[in-house]
Amino acid sequence: GCGSVKLSQMVMYKDLGTEKLPMDTIPELRIRPLDIIGIQVTSNDPASVVVFQQQRVTTVGSGTGSASGEGALGIQDGYRVDEEGDIHMPFIGAVAAQGKTLNELRKELTQKLDKYILNTNVQCRFMNFRVTLMGEVARPSTYTIPNERLTIIEAIGMAGDFTPYAERTSVLVIRDRDNVREFARVNTQDRSVFTSPYFYLSPNDIV
Repeated sequence: GCGSVKLSQMVMYKDLGTEKLPMDTIPELRIRPLDIIGIQVTSNDPASVVVFQQQRVTTVGSGTGSASGEGALGIQDGYRVDEEGDIHMPFIGAVAAQGKTLNELRKELTQKLDKYILNTNVQCRFMNFRVTLMGEVARPSTYTIPNERLTIIEAIGMAGDFTPYAERTSVLVIRDRDNVREFARVNTQDRSVFTSPYFYLSPNDIV
């Protein structure tokens, strides 16, 4: 009927059989200015790390709802990376974070905090890894991602999959990186999606 979609257009990866393909290296995310980093400091003596507990930062929007939608743009706990690429923590002051991976930052913070606290354990994570899904998906929204890896397929699934009217062969990804806005079309019906530089999404991507 009018506006209907053929079943063949909804079948994904028809060109894939039973086979094994090498996986590309997962790109390591590096810290950028205005990122919000959740930093948890623990030790055998909990009283000694109270001063290092996370400060509260406010991002765009308001509310403390769910992990998606308007809640994804609300108030979060974490340390904000300033425009110079630094975070600021009690006692140890400014720490250069820009360009580092979370693991590199964790090791540096552990080394610095060892001067004040014995048996320090530091954990770091991104708290502003958000992606926005728009258009012909079941649940368009902004989603906050709890880890450092999200594929475009996972993101679409998180949004409830495509609607029957989605153009699966031409999914637009918008990415801001190094003061440049990139636009790319991804064919999610074809095996080429797995080798696309846009298969793994980056923080603040719009799909």
